[in-house]
Amino acid sequence: MTQQNLVNRKTYKNVKKMDRQQMERFIVGVYSDGFNDGVDAGGNVDFRIKLSEVLNSTKGVGPTLYDRIMTRAKEMEEVEDN
Repeated sequence: MTQQNLVNRKTYKNVKKMDRQQMERFIVGVYSDGFNDGVDAGGNVDFRIKLSEVLNSTKGVGPTLYDRIMTRAKEMEEVEDN
């Protein structure tokens, strides 16, 4: 995840003015967004684990070729994320 400003001035001022119920709704929204991001990222991890298992059990795929393939798969995931 890239570093970014998660709270801008407007959001900061709004948070300072919130009562308990508004703060709870805000926190639940932040949690839900984070949870959904984690679920999305989990799908990519499952693919990489399966790919790793297949490559390790494939005859003729040594450590060098395995590293090159996994590096390329990581690059592809980064391109999809952007």
